[in-house]
Amino acid sequence: MSKQYEYGQARSPVVRAMFFGLVLALAVFFLGPANQFGPDQPAPREAPPAAAAELDAWLARQEAAVPDIREGLHKQVTWHGPPGERTEWAVVYVHGFTASRLETAPLALRVAQGLGANLFETRLTGHGRSDPQAMGEASVQDWLADTVEAVRIGQMLGERVLLIGVSTGATLGTWVAAREEGQGVAGYVFISPNYGPKDKKSELINQPWGMKLALYLEGEMRGEPAEREAENHAWTQIYPTRALFPMMALVKRVRESDLATFTAPVLMLYAEADQTVDPQEIRALFPRIGSANKTLEVVDYSEAPGQHVLAGDLRAPKATERMARRLIDWAQGL
Repeated sequence: MSKQYEYGQARSPVVRAMFFGLVLALAVFFLGPANQFGPDQPAPREAPPAAAAELDAWLARQEAAVPDIREGLHKQVTWHGPPGERTEWAVVYVHGFTASRLETAPLALRVAQGLGANLFETRLTGHGRSDPQAMGEASVQDWLADTVEAVRIGQMLGERVLLIGVSTGATLGTWVAAREEGQGVAGYVFISPNYGPKDKKSELINQPWGMKLALYLEGEMRGEPAEREAENHAWTQIYPTRALFPMMALVKRVRESDLATFTAPVLMLYAEADQTVDPQEIRALFPRIGSANKTLEVVDYSEAPGQHVLAGDLRAPKATERMARRLIDWAQGL
């Protein structure tokens, strides 16, 4: 007994030191730098003009302030009739992370034509530019402002707005749909919504020290050119690793949001074999949406490689017309 007691007494300072060392290590970890969403508000932005007829000139001025937008990737309105004339429907298209309006083109145009609608295709801040560093300059609040602006322009273009969001564009659409700014939208269509990447290593970004770890593992820049020049034009293939931080902060915020206030009709399309976003996250979030008119639909007819960009000339041309017809029929039934 005596020897055991002495051994325990001798060991206790070591145990205490190990315990306090562990506590200190945990404190350093959990108090480490974390990926922040920031204010739950869009960045300040000049409001669109009051008259729809002034939109083209206003958008041209706004985009001219960005010196290196690649050809054809600017924010733009496609008028169904005479410029400045409102239509019953307006279609708004919000593209995904690293993408542009060409991502699923001509899907949104086909839907707009089928509805007799004006079409607005936005460009998220930092996207569609020749300088790849531009992707790393955008904040979540910039993208929120782009989305709110797109909704406002849609409301100028038509009596009823159909918002089509793809991947992270759908994440932004989910954010605005649950807020007052999105309440006037007649219907939302989300294609391959990004509620969590397929590669779970990306989730580490939202953990303490996660941003440092991502930069260590990936380096300052990530990505590689595509084989087809058309894809290099439509997507920013090489971009700063730090551009992932606002995207992942947005994903986390939307997943943790109260979506009971998302009451507008929504059609959500996804593929079970999506290699970019996690279908399980889509299925988990969908029931939390408060809308009484919501449909979750599996797309099994797209030939898209990676099963993420499910329509459009660049990735899945054979699926475009069928998907466009589905979206038109759904909107007309609202």
